[in-house]
Amino acid sequence: MNDGNLLLLQEKLRYLGFGDVTSTHFLELEMQNGTPAFQLKTAAGFDQKSLIRATLFFQKSDKLDCYFFTKYEALLIYEIEPIKTRKQTFHIKNGNGVTFKEAFNLLQGRSVYTTLWNSDDVKYSTWIQLSLCEKTRDDTNYKVRQFREDYGYDLEKVLSTYPIQELQDETLKMNLICSLQKGNVHAVTFVKANKMERMFVEACPATKGLKIYSEAIWALQKGSGKSVK
Repeated sequence: MNDGNLLLLQEKLRYLGFGDVTSTHFLELEMQNGTPAFQLKTAAGFDQKSLIRATLFFQKSDKLDCYFFTKYEALLIYEIEPIKTRKQTFHIKNGNGVTFKEAFNLLQGRSVYTTLWNSDDVKYSTWIQLSLCEKTRDDTNYKVRQFREDYGYDLEKVLSTYPIQELQDETLKMNLICSLQKGNVHAVTFVKANKMERMFVEACPATKGLKIYSEAIWALQKGSGKSVK
């Protein structure tokens, strides 16, 4: 077994949000056995209403003594509202791709800023969003909408049009931008007529704006019925 390959895979898996997979012996065992192709499974809960499962696919190189993590299938499950259950396959290239949490955000309908490769194998950055009303021809995935740089969505500029207190601190500002780029809904403080109000925002490149939720509305969407921390 190629120990360097194992360490690299473990590092990439942790980066993509699959750290629990690296803490088990199954990955190492399959590689030691020289299995041509194998799958590993994991799951996580990022909110109180759903569970997201993932099946990770690994492939042994035909020419080199190494394995590649090629893709994973994410399944977002709503036991109380099964009609909302969705799945999507996300491909991994050179150890890079949509993280597990980003997959959750995409399957919930939000947008993520990520890196893709064109037909000439040149990478580029773009916002992506799953078109949850449209499937691919083989009916296995949702179609992916892209909002590239020339689309004109400037998240930092959009944020600057709102009275968000965190924008006054450079570290908090960058944390907010990074979180929104990952597809998260992020808590912020709106300053209105000398009054502080906690709100929740998400990036919305499709409309070149933001989606904004009050604390009460977001708590209901999270399913807690309580204030979201």
